[in-house]
Amino acid sequence: MTDTATRTDLKDPPLFHIDPYSTEVLTDPHPFYRKLREAAPVVELAGHGVYAVGGYAEARQVITDHSRFSGAGSVGLYDPRKPGFAGRPPNPLETDPPEHTQTRAVANRIMSPLKIRRWRALFEEKAAEAVDRILANGGEFDGVRDLVEPVVFGGFPVAMGIRFNAEAIRAIGYMSFNMSGPQNELFFKGKEAGEPWADWFAAACERDSVQPGSIADEFFAAEAAGELRPGFATSVTRALVRGGMDTTMSGMTGALRLLAEFPDQWRVVEENPARIRAVFDEALRYEPPTHIVFRTTLADCELSGYRLRGDTKIAYLPGAANRDPRQWENPDKFDVMRDTANIHMSFGMGEHNCIGQNVARMEAEVMLRALFDRVKRIEMTARPRYLMHNQLITIDHLPLRAIPR
Repeated sequence: MTDTATRTDLKDPPLFHIDPYSTEVLTDPHPFYRKLREAAPVVELAGHGVYAVGGYAEARQVITDHSRFSGAGSVGLYDPRKPGFAGRPPNPLETDPPEHTQTRAVANRIMSPLKIRRWRALFEEKAAEAVDRILANGGEFDGVRDLVEPVVFGGFPVAMGIRFNAEAIRAIGYMSFNMSGPQNELFFKGKEAGEPWADWFAAACERDSVQPGSIADEFFAAEAAGELRPGFATSVTRALVRGGMDTTMSGMTGALRLLAEFPDQWRVVEENPARIRAVFDEALRYEPPTHIVFRTTLADCELSGYRLRGDTKIAYLPGAANRDPRQWENPDKFDVMRDTANIHMSFGMGEHNCIGQNVARMEAEVMLRALFDRVKRIEMTARPRYLMHNQLITIDHLPLRAIPR
C-alpha cells in the first residue's frame, strides 16, 4: 500500500455541500449525481464526515480493491462495529477476502443459474396469471401491485422457503433501507413501521420455519455440514428476503415505467425479442434502485490523486457511475440494444456482486415475456408515485394501461 503520509502530490477531497439524504435529492437524484461527478473524483460529504465518488472508474475501485476498501463495515452510513450502532443488521456477506471468498463460493453454488432455474415455471405461472388478470379487468393496472408484486410475492417466498406476509415484508424492507442512512425522519419512520414485525420476520427465517428443498434450506444444510459459520444461514436468509425483494421489485417497476415512457424501445424489443433479457439490465443502469452504498477505508490511502483517511466510510452512488459519460456513450438515453450486464454498478461488481442477481434477472425476464406475449404496448395513465427511502429509489404506484394484441 502506498505511504500517503510522505506523499506531497496528494490533495484533500473538497467538501461537497449537497446532502445525498435530503428530500430534494431523494425526490430527483440525477442533478445531484451530475454535480457529484463534476465536483471531483472524490469528495467529502459535508455534515457526514464520509467520502463519496460519482465516477465509474472510482466506483469500480471502491467496490473491487479490497486492499484499500473494506466491505466489513456494512453498506450503510454507520459501521456496526462501532459503539452505539443503531442501523440495520449487517449482511453476513459484508466481509472481505479470504472469509468472503470462502462463504461466497458456497452461496454461489446454492444461488447458481442451474439451481435457480428449477423455480422458473413457478414465476412464469405467476406472471401469466397477473397479465391475464390485467387484461380481463380492462387493461388499466398498477404496475407495482397488479404485476410486479404478484410475480415476486408469488414466487420468491416459495423459492426461499419462508412463510409470507405481504404487509410484514413491505414494512421490514422499508425499515431496512431507511435504517441504512442517517438518523433523520425517514430513519425513524422506517423503524416505527418495521419494529412490530421484527419478531415475526426473525422467526420466519429460522431453521425450523423454512421449507425443505428451498434456497434457505440449502443454506442451513451447508451450515450444518460445516461449510458456513454458525448463524450464517439465518442471517443470509434474512438479508436475501430483506434486500432481494425490494431492490428487484424496484428494478422491475422501473423497467415497466421506461418501456411505457419510451415506446420506441418497446418496438425495438418486439423487433428483437432476444433483447428482452437486456431490458432489465439497461433499466438498472438507467435508473438504479440503490441510491448509495458504502465501503470503509482500511488505512490512510490514495484514490485518483486524493488523500483519504483510514477507517472512514466512502460511498459510491450507482446512479452517478451508471451515467458517467466517460464510461457510457449517450448515458442519458435508455437503449435496450446496449449491453450493460456485468458492467453497470447496480449489481455491484467483482466478488461483491449481488448474490441474488440470477433470481432477479429471471423474475424480470418472465414478467416481460408474459407482457410481450399478450400486450401490444403499455402506456402511463398518470405520473408514478415514489416511496422515499434513505437508500432506495423506488416507485410505489405506477398507473399503466395495457393494450392487448
